Amino acid sequence: MVKAAAAAGDAAPFRFDGDARGVLLVHGFTGTPFEMRLLGESLARRGLSVVGPRLAGHGAGAKELAATSWHDWYATVESAFDELRTRVGSVAVCGLSLGGLLTLELARRRGKEIAAIASLSAPLWIPRWMMRGVRLAARVRILRDGNLPKIGGSDIVDPVMRKKNPTGRGFPVRAIASLLDCMEHVAAHLGEVDRPALLAHARGDHTAPFECMEAIAGRLRGPVERLILERSAHVITLDVEREELFWRVGDFLERHLTLPGT
Repeated sequence: MVKAAAAAGDAAPFRFDGDARGVLLVHGFTGTPFEMRLLGESLARRGLSVVGPRLAGHGAGAKELAATSWHDWYATVESAFDELRTRVGSVAVCGLSLGGLLTLELARRRGKEIAAIASLSAPLWIPRWMMRGVRLAARVRILRDGNLPKIGGSDIVDPVMRKKNPTGRGFPVRAIASLLDCMEHVAAHLGEVDRPALLAHARGDHTAPFECMEAIAGRLRGPVERLILERSAHVITLDVEREELFWRVGDFLERHLTLPGT
């Protein structure tokens, strides 16, 4: 059952116990579980068991994030997935942005154990000039230990949610470089993912190019459903069309998750 609603801006990991259908929710780069909490509450109201871990290095500070890589972030996801599987019979995974990439990677490695996936606002690339700049900075000692400012806060149209969303104030160069490594790795192995997938992306995303959704869809081997949001930005789980997203994700996952004996 869902307990009392979380306080605004609650960045803590969450767990909602329901039936034997489980969902793992994965937040984005420099984000926290708050990005996925409202979706988690919506899924829990359907009776699903939901967990939302905090990725390694996230939610503390730039120094802590810079000390981790995408392999550490993936390890968090796999550990949470294994723990959830001990309590439920059927599991789906849903991730936002970096979380979407990690979801795709988990589906590649552990696909036979996953009923379905949802990848939201996942970036396969960022603007070329930005990628080149990060790669250059990562090779220069005085720059690779620095941070790039996060100007304007979260990429969210909804002004209330933009203020509520607890997120890092800067991007450690080391961590961004590892994020680029993750993008390249996932892109190279998308053809190995055969789980039923829901892909959702906002046309007005300023962080992950909208075209990434179709690039992902075209390489996956399993059946793909798409949801295009016309009024939101990058963090679609908190933005103005979040209720439409929650309904679509919930409907998709319920169609693929099963209860014992059914």
